[in-house]
Amino acid sequence: TDTEQAWLTQQQRQARLTGLSQALMLLCTGFTVTAMLWLAAAGIGGDTQPGALIALFVFAALAAFEALGPVTGAFQHMGQVIASATRVDQILRQQPAVVFTTTTPSSASTATATLSLQRVSFTYPGQPLPVLQDITLDIAPGEHIALLGRTGCGKSTLLQLLTRAWDCDAGDITLNGLPLAQWSEPALRGMMSVVPQRIHIFSATLRDNLLLAAPQASDAQLSQQLEQVGLGNLLETSEGLNAWIGEGGRQLSGGEQRRLGLARALLHPAPLVLLDEPTEGLDADTEQKILHLLREHTHGKTVLIITHRLHDLASLDRICVLDNGRLVEQGRHADLLAARGRYWQFHQHATRQA
Repeated sequence: TDTEQAWLTQQQRQARLTGLSQALMLLCTGFTVTAMLWLAAAGIGGDTQPGALIALFVFAALAAFEALGPVTGAFQHMGQVIASATRVDQILRQQPAVVFTTTTPSSASTATATLSLQRVSFTYPGQPLPVLQDITLDIAPGEHIALLGRTGCGKSTLLQLLTRAWDCDAGDITLNGLPLAQWSEPALRGMMSVVPQRIHIFSATLRDNLLLAAPQASDAQLSQQLEQVGLGNLLETSEGLNAWIGEGGRQLSGGEQRRLGLARALLHPAPLVLLDEPTEGLDADTEQKILHLLREHTHGKTVLIITHRLHDLASLDRICVLDNGRLVEQGRHADLLAARGRYWQFHQHATRQA
């Protein structure tokens, strides 16, 4: 393509500039050494045979030019550095999309979680089409709900609205009867345990990565939680909880990273649990264990599971089906199958694939 050809042309041009600058530096080095030898041929000061001094100055000149060698390539990347600095400056000057209040009204309840979405719509900035349209959904305390739909239907976007990564364009979202905008960030985060699709693992110890969710938890509690999510093998090393995970969790597989994220969510004592594809990347046996563990540890909590998989949905209180950003169906597993609507189509498709 034209873009690829232009990229290759620019690479060739940069390679030529690199070779030219290195050749120029070598030329300057040789000229300087030759000039020093010529000037010192008649002697240095009153010494007509300054062999050691000539060697000293020649090697000093070579060392100086060797130190200056990287300078030849520095200016070639000046444009990239300026462009990177410009992007960083834009980020630093960018106004946050969401501004939190500093205090939460004292009347806000934190023992349980009730969610209410009334005619919520949202469109990403710069995009022509809405991602969510006219979503109305009420979730009672202790209710376990699955939000089902195809990839790209707006499930994860709804989760971001609930955590106030974005504010909805229209409609209202309330938590325990209080609009999300009236919750301070610490109070809102304290009300929620969130497992996103991408689990971020910090370059720290296994203990540090778990204590993010429960700073006061003991080592025994951390170890027990790891055992429950099937990560007991991480404790079998000599370091145990002191094992260094590494940047981005490079020592962990994708499934292990997801289970570590679930361990954090279960450690965090929040009445609202938001799970985005919690069993993605797990084998069937591990998936069943994790789902059973979630049911056991989230009893009495309000749970919203975002998924496109149909495993174990019959045990949930309600299933909500999203399609093209709209809530098209909701009800229990058996009722939705009997209605032979969109959920029934998903179920039939999954049955044929199995």
